[in-house]
Amino acid sequence: MEEVGRIFGDVGLGQFHLSLSHPVERGDYLTVDDELHGKVLCQLDDLKRKSDLDLQRAGNLGTSDLVPIHENLLGLARIIGYRDGQGLVKVPTIPFRPGAHVFRADEPLIAEVLGLKHHSATGAYVGMLRNHGLKVELDINQLVQRHVSVLAKSGGGKSYLLGVMVEELLRHHVTCVIIDPHGEYGSLRVAAEKNGVHARFGVESQGFAKQIQEYSPDVTLNPSAKPLTFSLHHTDPRDLLIFMGLTNVKTFLGPLKQLIERVGAANPDYTVKDLIRAAEAGEGAALETLRERLEYVEESKLLGPVGTSLNDLVKKGDATLVNLRGVAPDVQELVVARLASTLFENRKKGKIPPLFLVIEEAHNFAPQQGQATCSRILKNIASEGRKFGLGLCVVTQRAARIDKSVLSQCNTQLILQVTNPLDLKAISSSIEGLTDGMTEMIQGLPVGVALITGGGYHTPLFCEVRPRATRHGGESVAIVAA
Repeated sequence: MEEVGRIFGDVGLGQFHLSLSHPVERGDYLTVDDELHGKVLCQLDDLKRKSDLDLQRAGNLGTSDLVPIHENLLGLARIIGYRDGQGLVKVPTIPFRPGAHVFRADEPLIAEVLGLKHHSATGAYVGMLRNHGLKVELDINQLVQRHVSVLAKSGGGKSYLLGVMVEELLRHHVTCVIIDPHGEYGSLRVAAEKNGVHARFGVESQGFAKQIQEYSPDVTLNPSAKPLTFSLHHTDPRDLLIFMGLTNVKTFLGPLKQLIERVGAANPDYTVKDLIRAAEAGEGAALETLRERLEYVEESKLLGPVGTSLNDLVKKGDATLVNLRGVAPDVQELVVARLASTLFENRKKGKIPPLFLVIEEAHNFAPQQGQATCSRILKNIASEGRKFGLGLCVVTQRAARIDKSVLSQCNTQLILQVTNPLDLKAISSSIEGLTDGMTEMIQGLPVGVALITGGGYHTPLFCEVRPRATRHGGESVAIVAA
C-alpha cells in the first residue's frame, strides 16, 4: 500500500492529525495498522497547508521569487473502524501512536468495512463509491421501513437520483405511489439512449412501461394519464370549498351545507350538476358564487358519484404516478391529503400491499411554517407508517422549509449539492454522524455526486450516481437554442 503520511500531535479515539507526504483529496479513504486489530479504515475529513510565509515576506514575493517558503500539507482524519470476528464494525479503544504510518486504503478493505455488497437480494444499485470502482447498493427494506429524504438545491439532480431509485424499486417489484407536481416521471416508461457512461457503470437501457400507470385530476393538460376522481358523497363540505377554490369559509360554508342538505334530501345520489341547478334556483351573491365555482368543479371532473377505485390506483409491484401538473396548489394539497389518508388507513387494514409513497416538492405539502391541508397526515405517516409497511420519501430543494418532524424521521438521506446556509443548517441538525468537513463538501459537490447516510450503511459515504436506465424527464427548458 502507498504510504501518504504520518500521525502527529495529540491523538484521540475518533480522529487524528497527520502530516501528508503525498497528495490526497478530502474524502479519500486511509488506513492505519493498529497493533491489536490490524488495518483500521479512516477517511480524510479536512486538509490545510501550513507555511512560514508571513505578511512581510509575502510582500517581498512581488520583487523576488527567491523568498524561501517552508510548508506542510496537514490533514484531519476521522476513524471509521474495523470488522471484528462477528462482522461488526468497531473503533479501536486505544489511540493510534504518534508517528504511525498512514496508508491509502485499498478497495477490498474499503468494501469490507463499509459493507459494500454486490448483487444482494435487497440491494438497490444507485452508483459507485466516489473515486473507486465499488458499487453502492441501498438496502430496500431500510428505505421502505425507515423513510428517505432526497435533498438538493434546484438543478442539483434530485429528480434524476429519484428516477434511479424508482428504477431499482421497480426491478424488485416494490409498489410505489409518486406524487409528481411537475409531470416529470412519465419518462420512466422510456429506455434511455445508451452511451459510454452506461457501459462504465454496467447499466443497461430499459423502460418500465408495463409497470407504470399514471393518473391526473386534469387529463386535459395531462392526456397520457387516466382521470383521478373522488367521490362527491365522501367529500366534506370544507374540502369541497377547496376544490371550488373558495377560501372564505365563513361566507360560503353555511350556504353550501344548506345546498347539499336540500339536494341530498330530494336525491341521495345527487351529482355536481344537481348542486349547480339548485344554486341557480336560489337567490343571493353567495349562491351565485357557489354556482360559478361548482361549474368549475364540474369542468375539472375531479368529483363524481364514484371515485377512482383504490384497487386500480395501487397495483402490487407497479408504480402509480399522480401527475399534478397544472393543478392549482390548494387542490394539489387536498389531492395529496385524500390520497395519503386513504393509503395509510387501507395499509393499516392490510387491504393494499406494502408500498413506498414519494412526495416531490415536499416543502409545499409538509411546510415548516404555516399549515398545508395534507400536513397532518404526512406527519402521521412519517411517525407511524413504518409500523404498517408504508414507507415515505420526501424530495425537496429547501430542507429548511420542510417540517422538521417529517425530515427527522427519515433515516436514509440522499444529499446532493446544497449551498443555502439555512438548508445546510437544517441538514446538519437532522443527520447524525455528519462532520463539519462533510457539510462543507456538500456545498461543492459536482452534479451527479450524492452524500448517502443510512440505507444500510453505518457511516456516511459519497456516491457517484449511476446513469438512468430510463430517459430523464426533468431537464430544464432551453430558452436560447445552442
